[in-house]
Amino acid sequence: MQRTARLLAFLLSNTAVAVPFFAQQESQDTLIVSQLKPVTVSAYRLETSDLTTPLSITTIGQRQLQTGTQQLALDEALAGVPGLFVQNGTNFAQDIRVSIRGFGARSAFGIRGVKILVDGFPESTPDGTAQVDAVDPGSLTGVTVIRSGTGGLYGNASGGSINFSTMRFNDEEWAEVGATFGQYGFQKYQIRTGGGKANKFLYSINSSYTTSDGYRDHSGMKNYLVNGGFLVPIDSTLVLRGVVTYANSPLGQDPGALTQAQVDLDRTMARETNLQFDADEKLWQLRTGIGISKKFNQKHSVNGNIYHADRSFQARLPFDYVELERSFTGGTFSHGFKSRFWEVTTGIDLEDQTDDRKRYTNQSGKRGDLYADQKESFRSIGLFVVQKIELGKRILVLPSLRYDRVAIGIEDHFLLDNSNDSFLQRYKVFNPTIGLSFLASPNVNFYLNGGSNFETPTILEVTSSAEVNGNFNYDLVPQKSRSLEIGTKILSANGQVRAEIALYRIWLNDEFISFQNTAGASYFENAGRSKRKGLELSLSGQLAKYLLFRANYTYSDFEFVEFRTFNGKKLPGAPVHQGGGELQFAKPIGLFFTLGSQYVSGLFLNNANEGKANPYLNGYGRAGWAIQKSKFRTELFVGINNLYNSNYNSNIRINSGSNYFEPAPPRNYYTGVKFRI
Repeated sequence: MQRTARLLAFLLSNTAVAVPFFAQQESQDTLIVSQLKPVTVSAYRLETSDLTTPLSITTIGQRQLQTGTQQLALDEALAGVPGLFVQNGTNFAQDIRVSIRGFGARSAFGIRGVKILVDGFPESTPDGTAQVDAVDPGSLTGVTVIRSGTGGLYGNASGGSINFSTMRFNDEEWAEVGATFGQYGFQKYQIRTGGGKANKFLYSINSSYTTSDGYRDHSGMKNYLVNGGFLVPIDSTLVLRGVVTYANSPLGQDPGALTQAQVDLDRTMARETNLQFDADEKLWQLRTGIGISKKFNQKHSVNGNIYHADRSFQARLPFDYVELERSFTGGTFSHGFKSRFWEVTTGIDLEDQTDDRKRYTNQSGKRGDLYADQKESFRSIGLFVVQKIELGKRILVLPSLRYDRVAIGIEDHFLLDNSNDSFLQRYKVFNPTIGLSFLASPNVNFYLNGGSNFETPTILEVTSSAEVNGNFNYDLVPQKSRSLEIGTKILSANGQVRAEIALYRIWLNDEFISFQNTAGASYFENAGRSKRKGLELSLSGQLAKYLLFRANYTYSDFEFVEFRTFNGKKLPGAPVHQGGGELQFAKPIGLFFTLGSQYVSGLFLNNANEGKANPYLNGYGRAGWAIQKSKFRTELFVGINNLYNSNYNSNIRINSGSNYFEPAPPRNYYTGVKFRI
């Protein structure tokens, strides 16, 4: 009976794929159809339609992100994006792990190999890492995911990119308060407001407090976040904008990973060493950004962004106690020229990252003796030129070229061991990218793109060596890749159905591979050669006036070509198959609901493919009621996570020797309310 119920729910959220091809709708709701129509993106650092841009792009709108969602972690917002795999949504000491076409799958914590932007400003540090604990899911107004490689556009560690938008600029004054409660002590409170005067000054502010005891022992978290921004049209040709974000996470406990035997015994238990050393993290971050755009005439324009972030971080790890003070400053300046058939943008990216890192022994959760004190720096300069060439009305060519110079430096301030382990390494690289778009009709586009990408070692990867007497990983070299992709994007004539297909092949040299020691510390080495190929499908459409469906499927075949004894083995940490779908019913007033499912095939746990995590089907449901009285709007909602009560793991530790897992919560519930004026 239980299997039948699961199958029925899964089919309800997926078999809708075929219906719009046979059903005719007499009327349509603009709120629904607008989610399917093309939108303007700046994927090529030029404004183009996502339908005609020769890259794989997924855009997620505000209604999908905000309607009845729990908003605990960003994995909820990214569910169902083809080619993208998210883990670790329940361990707030390590942050979510996001991989796009395998880039980022090896990350020990946080996001690696994928460029993260928030409101157009980099959240990724210059060395290619990103933590998104300063991004509140409740503030999201849109998400744009570029799955194609973007190294020729954004430089280091750009196997793909994600831009989170949080500003809601509206020339009518508005305010919103909300509260959400769920199992395991989950509570979230939020206040949002905005307004201003069109063509004068617009502002948007969001604040939230989130706390949870966690499903597992020793997995509690607390987070305070405030972010805001303004938009000032100084005149018809000059626009100034700014953003500020403050995040404070005083509690982020790490329950650690378990062996399969421990998982079978008690899924809620924490790892013994994590309890012994009181493993957790604390942090605060302040990030600011100022942007300006000036249009001189119909042909010439300039854009500039300046941003700065300070981050203070403290982590208690098994056997280790880390204190980090980070400063990250950067700027982007570009000039645009536009004629009838040709557009070109030339610019420069400048970034500087400085880390003051101290490491102490962990004495049962207390700070012990200092054993490492170093100042780390990562500086980069990138020059780029991007073009859009129209060859008639049907063909677009978008070539780009980028040159990057990178310097990694480490100053050893701990000299009591009678050795100076300072380090300096420089890299230089050219990355070309070209895209070709052919419009078979106004609603059908075929595209082709190819290019190269690179990733330098991060500061942490360089400073982590598995050698007994080694302080730095001197043998680690940048990872380089070449990619080729073909695809099509189709929008039906009535705007009610949208389909996308992408096929790609990636060749990699010196791919970074992670492995862990018994204490859980991660180290890295280069694989000689590897290759990846994949297929990504997405389909969305309108079934009825207020009913929308989405479906997706991803096939990923990643394997080693030349790496010690692992030739022909699959890369660990990336599923071969993913797929699922979602039904969303959303009337402007009254009932709304969402029912969705995602299937993930088994994951290999190590390079030798000797262990495998079980496949799983993860479902979710949300429902609520919207009430409108004059200017007052109230939304009441409930939600279910892990609808089918699947026993799956929210995270696995790659190449950890004993195959360690982090169990995900069983079926759980939440409820909430929002008031808006």
